[in-house]
Amino acid sequence: MSENPDTITTARAASTGAWRLIAAALCFILCYQAVGFVGGAFASSALPLPNASGAEAQAWYVRNGLSATVSAICQLLSVLCLGLYAAVLRRTGRIDKQARWAYAAVAMMVLSCLLSWAMAAYAGSVSAETLGALRTANFITGGTAHVALLGVFVLLAAKAGGFGKGIRVFAWVAFVPAVASVVSLVVFQGAALILLGRLLCMAWTLVAAIAVARADRR
Repeated sequence: MSENPDTITTARAASTGAWRLIAAALCFILCYQAVGFVGGAFASSALPLPNASGAEAQAWYVRNGLSATVSAICQLLSVLCLGLYAAVLRRTGRIDKQARWAYAAVAMMVLSCLLSWAMAAYAGSVSAETLGALRTANFITGGTAHVALLGVFVLLAAKAGGFGKGIRVFAWVAFVPAVASVVSLVVFQGAALILLGRLLCMAWTLVAAIAVARADRR
């Protein structure tokens, strides 16, 4: 008995979508991890912490404009892959309006990248106070706001996507520190939750993509 051509076409399309999902998740993760390596290669010293003085941040950006520019490019490529991931996942029918949270997270990081480029370009011609304000906005948009929105996307996508219990539990594990990272706006030590939440959410996207691929194979 021959197979239905429409069924074969649908199966192939689903398989292609699953592998695109995995590729987008890997690029999302790897491009972000490249920030430290690529940007660090052009830096004369470590980037000052977000709670450093405006003068200290200004001095760094004046000396390390190329490092800041290259790092922002890597971050931009990373979140564009996140946007692609959400679009592909939506195309599979597993999510719908939940993708908007991923797009909002993308928008926050894009704004952060623009601020990085602005600081790299104008660090020597603005006041230390202005540079400090830009640095704070850069930290909030690319850190706290981006990660919190990413956490919400992960949780909602896990709930709507028909994933197994393990994937849904992992989404909660990623969601809690990601959203709790908003405490960094009050207590700087809470910034550790930004890193934790970001890494867990990134890991979730890959695990979920692999789960989609396995389901499509079955």
